[in-house]
Amino acid sequence: MIKLRAALEGLRARAHGGEPVSGGTERVRDFSVNLNPYGPPEFVLEAIRDATAEIDRYPDTGCAALREQLAHKYGCAANEILVGAGVSELIQLVALSFVNDRVLIPAHTYGEYEPAARIMGAQIARVAMPGLRIVPELIMDTLQPDDVVFLCNPNNPTGQYLEEEAVNGIVEAAERVNALVVLDEAYVDFVTDAFPAQRLATQNLIIVRSLTKSFAIPGIRIGYAISTKELITAMESVKTPWSVSVIAQKVGAAVLGAEGDAFLADSRARIERSKERIEAVLEVHSDANYYLLEVVNAAGAKKRLLEDGFLIRDCTSFGLPRHIRFSVKKDGENELLLHNVMAMLAARE
Repeated sequence: MIKLRAALEGLRARAHGGEPVSGGTERVRDFSVNLNPYGPPEFVLEAIRDATAEIDRYPDTGCAALREQLAHKYGCAANEILVGAGVSELIQLVALSFVNDRVLIPAHTYGEYEPAARIMGAQIARVAMPGLRIVPELIMDTLQPDDVVFLCNPNNPTGQYLEEEAVNGIVEAAERVNALVVLDEAYVDFVTDAFPAQRLATQNLIIVRSLTKSFAIPGIRIGYAISTKELITAMESVKTPWSVSVIAQKVGAAVLGAEGDAFLADSRARIERSKERIEAVLEVHSDANYYLLEVVNAAGAKKRLLEDGFLIRDCTSFGLPRHIRFSVKKDGENELLLHNVMAMLAARE
């Protein structure tokens, strides 16, 4: 048998939400994926239908039109933006371009950072999260030259959002030692009054964002990175040609305009109202559109809730075997989940 590279020994496919359910999904409500419950909007479906007329052509591998649109939206140059097939591809491009000896990752966060770093043979340094909180000072005190820091904001699965002062402190610390901060804002569209991270633009910061969660289109892989021209050019040089399909580029163009902004504002307001009820019942808090809940045995809780028709995320893969994660859906579905979760918790006592 061909020998694996040493860095890949023991590496396995990661768990994610939205997994197939045995026996079909017709009666299962999926709270395991953190998608906008009010999407996809009709204008996205129209863009998909229109894009089918161009599937007999290769996509623009540079996504020039979409980059220009993003540049106009964020007040930067087109060569400071890279469009990719979702945040997961962009994470891989960061690793291929900039990961050397060591990567810093908060103890409980998105699962794709570590394998991307391990593929490059890097050492993984996990930064403690006391009370399941990211503490910026712990990251700043750990930074060394040439480190790459992956920072999910809001953090998945805990839902914690670091404000501008905290993120800026980490970026400034990275500048002092010449390290790189990768700010993953895949869920930032669900944060009320989020600060515009692009104004922190520096040679030591790469921002990556997703369009799939915000508009409930995970089947269409589309995201983008914002950084300096030099860092974006480096990532572009290792990017797979044509990874962003014609349909994905057309959908990206559709959601970045005024209709998309209005849809997000309306969705965010509705989700915030729903969160008030969830937080009052379960005594939990999140800055995002999902919650982390301690249940003692995550695998058991997942099995019990699936029997009741609810798919949630067992957070064992995040290093949290006593916790589950569930998303915010429409009020009627939220009420059903709350009823079953409360019954499950009561039976435990």
